[in-house]
Amino acid sequence: MNYKTQLVLLTGCWFLLSIVVIGGLFNYQQTYVEQRTQQNLHRELAAHMRDDSPLMEGSDYNPKALKSIFHTLMLLGPDFEIYFLDNNGHIKSHAAPEGRELRQQVNLSPINAFLAGKPLPILGDDPRNASRQKVFSVAPIMEGNTTLGYLYVVIGSEQRALAAQFSDINSLLHSPIAWVTAAALLLVLGFSLSVYQLTKSALLNPIKNVAQDLKTQAENGYRLKPEAMLNVAELKAIAKQMYLMARTISQQFLQLEHQEQKRRELLVQLSHDLKTPLASVLGYLETWQIQADRPDPLINTAHRNAQKLSEMLAQQIDVARKQSVLTEPKFEALKLSNILQDVIDTMQPVANKKQVELKLNIPKQDTVFGDKQLLQRLFTNLFDNAIRHAPVSSKVRLTIKPEPIGLGISLENDIDPQAPNGSMGLGTKIIQSILMLHQSQLSTRQEEQHFEQSFSLPLPT
Repeated sequence: MNYKTQLVLLTGCWFLLSIVVIGGLFNYQQTYVEQRTQQNLHRELAAHMRDDSPLMEGSDYNPKALKSIFHTLMLLGPDFEIYFLDNNGHIKSHAAPEGRELRQQVNLSPINAFLAGKPLPILGDDPRNASRQKVFSVAPIMEGNTTLGYLYVVIGSEQRALAAQFSDINSLLHSPIAWVTAAALLLVLGFSLSVYQLTKSALLNPIKNVAQDLKTQAENGYRLKPEAMLNVAELKAIAKQMYLMARTISQQFLQLEHQEQKRRELLVQLSHDLKTPLASVLGYLETWQIQADRPDPLINTAHRNAQKLSEMLAQQIDVARKQSVLTEPKFEALKLSNILQDVIDTMQPVANKKQVELKLNIPKQDTVFGDKQLLQRLFTNLFDNAIRHAPVSSKVRLTIKPEPIGLGISLENDIDPQAPNGSMGLGTKIIQSILMLHQSQLSTRQEEQHFEQSFSLPLPT
């Protein structure tokens, strides 16, 4: 999910959540204020009804008179429902139509809280709806110090609730809330798009320009452009560091060009100096091979290495004459066994001097994708380091195992306590550079007297 989508979704969801929360709080506050106002306005209603109407006859109430009063009051004020409760909260009389299902008892806890003067609003049971509570007014009916019952007046009758519900359903599309919600959604969407456009113009486009500048500079040897410094405040620090980095790289390029010119001159001179004695060595070796009665493995190995050295020398002369620093690797499918055999033939005399045994464990499927000369140089450096640090009369083991992404290669050797300590210098740098070109990296594991180097080489695609 890109930044634009994340920004729009985050802003939209945040504002929608804000609308829901604010709307809920507004509705709660509106209901709370309305209930408190109604209950506070009609707080003494039940007491006035009790005092103005002869509800009791002795220690009992007159059902006919009470029902008549209920009916008359509800006709005059249909917003109220009036009930007579005994001292346990049971409904003894009411003005509801005959056959209407009512609660048998009303909870006295809200009534006691109302009579005790607790803060309003206080919600009590609705006798006509067991799942709903409403504000009310109540007055105790006393005889002396004894409570005979309660006059319980529900504020906001069932008729009003049904009328309000019917009105809400019919006027939902025309209500101010619907228009406010629609306007809020449009404003949220507009705000999200505006924030995205601002972010795009102030951040995303400059970042894209910085990336393009880096790409252009990389293609042109990191040569600086006059407009390398941006005028965007948020990216000025990044642009400054990029400018300093590019300036350092440019200085290094100039130094490398100067050093390369010196190296090229020395290389051409050295190559010409080595060409003649190397040709003489090759001539003597070829003459030996021609005149020998039977092939000599040592002479053959020396001749093959001399030819390889001659080819490398010719390449170096060609590179120096073309004034090219870098040569493109030639990647192809290669058999590791062939490469390792050449390397073993080259390193065997060095191993024999220390009586080090070179052991190879190569599977049948050993084809990899790489550059032949680079891999020869890689394994030559690996074996040279291993032999140099191995003790006398020890073994150097090379193991190759198939892996899902290539061939896993590990080289193990014991460590000679008398061997020089520290890093292995330029050889390791060369190994790491070659492995980087083959999309791999070198891992090392060193114990007290054992050393292991491992990496992987890609399979042909």
